[in-house]
Amino acid sequence: MELIEQLEQRIGALLDKFDRLVAENAALKEEHAKATKALKDENDKLRNELAVERSLTTDAVARIESIVARIKDRAGQE
Repeated sequence: MELIEQLEQRIGALLDKFDRLVAENAALKEEHAKATKALKDENDKLRNELAVERSLTTDAVARIESIVARIKDRAGQE
């Protein structure tokens, strides 16, 4: 009988540990999902900011090229 009681205690302890591990796994999955979403959101934000910066740079270069062309035209007239 004593062996059966030990077995029951060990099985009970193993089941308790299993339940704790299942709960910990669920918490880790949730934490991972939140972290992944935060990283995706940050990546999207940075991608949008980069697109704006590229657009501004393209516009600035076009304006500078226009100014240089005007200067060349003026210099060619003289």
